Amino acid sequence: MITLLAPAKVNLCLRVYGKTNNGLHHIDSIVVFCEFGDTVSISPADQDSFRVRGPFAPLLTRSDDDKNLVIAARDAFRANGGACGQVAIILDKEIPVGAGLGGGSADAAATLRALNKIAKTPLSDDQLFAIAATLGSDVPVCLAATPHRIKGTGDVIYPLDGIRAGALLLVNPLVPLSTAAVFQQLAPPYNQPLPEITDDDAVRLCDFGNDLEAAATAFVPKISDLLTHLRQTPTCRAAQMSGSGASCFGIFDNIAAASGAAAAFNRAGIWAKTTKLHPLDAAETAPTNGVLS
Repeated sequence: MITLLAPAKVNLCLRVYGKTNNGLHHIDSIVVFCEFGDTVSISPADQDSFRVRGPFAPLLTRSDDDKNLVIAARDAFRANGGACGQVAIILDKEIPVGAGLGGGSADAAATLRALNKIAKTPLSDDQLFAIAATLGSDVPVCLAATPHRIKGTGDVIYPLDGIRAGALLLVNPLVPLSTAAVFQQLAPPYNQPLPEITDDDAVRLCDFGNDLEAAATAFVPKISDLLTHLRQTPTCRAAQMSGSGASCFGIFDNIAAASGAAAAFNRAGIWAKTTKLHPLDAAETAPTNGVLS
């Protein structure tokens, strides 16, 4: 059995700077990945099977299996020449569903990596990234699972040398939020793209903000409360909403400080998880050319 982490993705900042003719928005975002995430386990089997377990498994019903990105990744891997045979897949769902933490995309990316490990003839990195691009805008960068700048409709990604952050605290009101619904609330005038990024400090990168916060808060007002709580916590260096929400995060100097803040959220009945950034050398696949377009 192969078991791989599907690390949670965090958008340190996110700008929306336009819209394509087919209705997709142009974004510019700095993303990092956490040591916390889902896990995908795959083993050879007599017939295909898929099982979801973990605290957020009940939100993914059996009727949704055909729409799950894990199944889509398995089928796309085979359709593009990946010879992996029949497999049993277990998804341990630890990331809240519809949380703005890239859970589904990370699951799909981990599935591709795991299938490639058991394939008789592994696919190249470029082949895996081409498959990832067909599955969703976040899947290619989740395949890399390292700090990146994402531009365009998510189809252009630039690797960053590294981002510094002592510890992160993820908080979520456990209200699933549709990314499409949030983007549908946006209207001109749009923001400007991010400037040239030369800073590796996650705290300062958060200062660029998240253009989706107002739209997401209109659906889930609790986001505003979470951000206020984080920003009023003395040990919190910076706080922001991730992706399209509803997850928010705070940056702390160390796990001890983040854990103290997490305890306060937990006492209030709010899901909170402390974590660190996923180490750069732990990524199992990285883009060979640095850019997908």
